[in-house]
Amino acid sequence: MHPDVRSLIAVQQEDLALYALEGRLGALAPRIAALEKERGVVTNALDRARKGIEAEESRLREARGRVETHRGLLDRSQRQFESVTTPREAAAADVQLEQSRRMVDESSRDADQVQGRINEMRHQVAELEQQLADVESRQADARTSIETDREAVEEQLRAARATREQVARAVPKAVLSRYEKVRSRRRSETVFPLRGQSCSACDTAIPTQRRAEMAATGALEMCEGCGALLYAPE
Repeated sequence: MHPDVRSLIAVQQEDLALYALEGRLGALAPRIAALEKERGVVTNALDRARKGIEAEESRLREARGRVETHRGLLDRSQRQFESVTTPREAAAADVQLEQSRRMVDESSRDADQVQGRINEMRHQVAELEQQLADVESRQADARTSIETDREAVEEQLRAARATREQVARAVPKAVLSRYEKVRSRRRSETVFPLRGQSCSACDTAIPTQRRAEMAATGALEMCEGCGALLYAPE
């Protein structure tokens, strides 16, 4: 086996180890996503409930403002009623007074209804906050485990990349560049030996002249069937 090919195969072994580590790191993502989804259901409901309370509190302020306005009208109507001097004025003032009382009663009922909804929503928020605390407590160990795994894999990746970089220095730049182009497409084993007259990855037959050149020079050839890089074994 040509020394350049031997060096390249060593790089490939490091890359395969990197793929495995990257796969382990990628496998953590669905676990994290599942935890986030479970938590997100509660947090989204909690956000909606809190926004609902904010909207109702705005309506409550408006309703209480109307109550105060109508009570002011009622006070004026009461004073007017007390100051009338004729039966006709008394009748008109009485109508105005009754209308003002109805307005106060209606606006007070509106305010009470809004306050009732707020009380119910605050109870719902308290329940959702407890649900969220329960979810976070239940997930704590799982999240710690995932974070521990992630840190361990990332540390292994850093070490593996450093080793790969060092091993790659033994490969001629032209050979390494060709390998990198093919590897980036395959993201798997890239360099294969000939098996008799064929590619050992896909069994595509390799012409005699190309096989002879590979054996004589140690050159790498691309398989026309699967795109792998081929070398002639000893």
